[in-house]
Amino acid sequence: MSFLYTSMINFFKKIRKKYISKNKFSSYIVYAVGEIILVVLGILIALQINNWNETRKQRLHEIELVKLLITDLEDRKAENIADRNYGLSMVDDFKKSLNYWNDKNDIDTTNLKDVVGYLASDYWYYHNETPTYNRLSNSDLWEKIPDSLAMQVNDIYYSRFTMIKTVFENSREYATTCKINYLRPNGLINLNQSSISLKNKILKNPEDFISYVQLSLANIKSLNNSFLKSENSIKEVVQKLHIYKNSL
Repeated sequence: MSFLYTSMINFFKKIRKKYISKNKFSSYIVYAVGEIILVVLGILIALQINNWNETRKQRLHEIELVKLLITDLEDRKAENIADRNYGLSMVDDFKKSLNYWNDKNDIDTTNLKDVVGYLASDYWYYHNETPTYNRLSNSDLWEKIPDSLAMQVNDIYYSRFTMIKTVFENSREYATTCKINYLRPNGLINLNQSSISLKNKILKNPEDFISYVQLSLANIKSLNNSFLKSENSIKEVVQKLHIYKNSL
């Protein structure tokens, strides 16, 4: 395009020199007007090319932002799956202890240390937001993607993840309460002792132990359910983000 425009400019320069040299003023005016039109056309073409380049840059930038969002959501889903799998192992151990108690009216020592350790786990934490999400939420991406899609993304971070965070905080609270009111007073906080020693201490008041196990089991089930809902929501939104990205 620029080569054609340059060639036309050179052509008009030759014509102009020709008519100036021959003193054909009226014909020169006609070609001068043509040259002006060509200059204006060149400016318009340049502006169009510039606009096209800017639009292309903006589109590529938006694609990169969408990719970052997809990666962040996929990372959170992987984190949720790992936490849920860990929660499922806790559920299995809690159920075994409760079933053993219901069947034999006794404390099972098979995974007793793990169970007592779960009851004392007040170190869990969960962030419902991420640095990537905070960066993207302050960008112009939210002004470009469809409102319905933006609402679904925000629902994951502010509703789904916040629910998980709340249950995590409840778990910490339950565990701290258990440590202060039950495990420590009954000498169960030290897991270096044998399982038999733990069992004998628990059997002094087994109902309290069973109550805390039941409470923790219910809480972990709720947490796992929140994880699963979050995973399904992320999967759905990521599919829509891929479709949107490919449409850009």
